[in-house]
Amino acid sequence: MNVQDIRSRLESIVSRPVELIEIGEWKGQQRSKSVEYQNAIKTNTLLSTGWTDADSTWFFTANPELADEEEQWAVRIFDTNLVPAMRELIALLVRTVTSEVATRPQEDESEVQQLGRWLAEKLEHDDSPQELPDTLLLKSRLFTEMIPFLLICEGAQNTLGGYEELHQLLSTFLERDVLVIPLHGREWLLLVDRLDVLEVSEERGEEEESDRELLEAFGLGLYELIASEWTGIFNLSVTDPLQPAHGLVRAVRLLRESVFLGKTFHVTRNVHLPWDLGLERLVYSIPAAQRERFIEEVEGLDVVLEDGEALTTLETFFQMNCNVSETAKRLYIHRNTLIYRLDKIKQETGLDVRNFADAVLMKLALLLDKVTKD
Repeated sequence: MNVQDIRSRLESIVSRPVELIEIGEWKGQQRSKSVEYQNAIKTNTLLSTGWTDADSTWFFTANPELADEEEQWAVRIFDTNLVPAMRELIALLVRTVTSEVATRPQEDESEVQQLGRWLAEKLEHDDSPQELPDTLLLKSRLFTEMIPFLLICEGAQNTLGGYEELHQLLSTFLERDVLVIPLHGREWLLLVDRLDVLEVSEERGEEEESDRELLEAFGLGLYELIASEWTGIFNLSVTDPLQPAHGLVRAVRLLRESVFLGKTFHVTRNVHLPWDLGLERLVYSIPAAQRERFIEEVEGLDVVLEDGEALTTLETFFQMNCNVSETAKRLYIHRNTLIYRLDKIKQETGLDVRNFADAVLMKLALLLDKVTKD
């Protein structure tokens, strides 16, 4: 729970506006210290029941007179008539939870770094244990269903922040805590609670999307957020939910492979989904000699590959599931213009991509060409 969660919980309890202010900022407001305030300091009731001024009741995570520069919080509730029992409960909640918030980041960073080092070692040595070892401090938090994302930043000009910046950005975006685990260089594993991503489907109305469609949409939003905050080349992959305590290494290996395949076959994309890369995975496994022989057997393919308009037409046609009308709309051309282009491709290669078998052969040829060039 972060400080914003505390504010939301308190507002729901007291049905009044609640404001969070750092004690240093509160001091800067130079609020008048009444006799009641001074008495509260002397009798140590400031922390146990809070302090009431003209229009609000204040609760503190530490004695404001002793807090100095520490990151401590003042909680302001716009109500002066809270009953004593309620004041005591709120004071206890504020002190307990905010103290956990203050100490948790340092503990989190140490724990995620330990897990990151362990994962990097297993990935490097091609080892995929099914279970995380009990020696990992973070393991106890990894038995709930979570969604793994892999974020990779490339290029010398990247400005991606470190753990604290990335953790703060993502936690703010999700309005929940997120595990940010460094793997290697500018490579991060992100673990997000499954419910934070998928349970929103209940609010979308009658036409609900599948879980994988939700994951794709969420991944695109996450990518846009990161790309808007930092400069650099970013690639993101996501896979199905899992309990990270079981099979995490295998999941990270799949995410890495998805980024690699996505960058190889779909250079304009930045979010890569394992379930959309099955054919690409198969094509990449074909030996080089067989790839070249297959491409050579497609007559006139070299002419099509050198024609930017023809390539764009084919890639859009396959993206639109070979639907002529939808492809024409996506390309902003007349349907007859698209048919003319497809007929021209047929004349060059002998393959009519409106026919399923020929479409499969052409798709394979385009994918094999990309791998052969690399």
